Amino acid sequence: MLGRLTRSRGLPRRFAAFALLSGLGWGVDFCLYNGLAALGLRLFFANLAGAAAGMATVFALCRLSLFRHYRTSLPVVSGLYLGWTIVAVLAASALIDWLGHLLGGAAFRPAFAALAQALRPGLSPALLAGATAKIVVTPLTMLLNFCAMTLIHGHAAQPAPADAGEPPTGLRADVQLR
Repeated sequence: MLGRLTRSRGLPRRFAAFALLSGLGWGVDFCLYNGLAALGLRLFFANLAGAAAGMATVFALCRLSLFRHYRTSLPVVSGLYLGWTIVAVLAASALIDWLGHLLGGAAFRPAFAALAQALRPGLSPALLAGATAKIVVTPLTMLLNFCAMTLIHGHAAQPAPADAGEPPTGLRADVQLR
């Protein structure tokens, strides 16, 4: 029980680190998404490409830093994360596509046209509505991705406590082969 409490105290710090790394992945995602949407690709497909690239970036960054001491092997984690990514990206893409079309529809078109004109003359209101849909859905997808990655990686390997009767040697025995 104490181990669970100790890990949960570090949860806000781990989430903050995850959010920072996710920000880098989201930058990749958002640029690719908007570039493809600007080329006329449907929001669903633009998000599939952007989110896949962004989630791959987040996975690599997090595995190399935040989750490097976790027990689950890389092949298992990679397979599970790939499965999660497929489900999550399809669901998020459908939600973004729906929300983007709703925001770009007749009810919101005048507001987005005025906002687009105020931001940059010639900016497409539909493109702005699609970017807004992506921004609105992102916090939910980031939180769910953090939960999924934490579950997929399992628990961090805890070093065995040193025996009080042995003098310290400076060597650590907490290396685990994968």
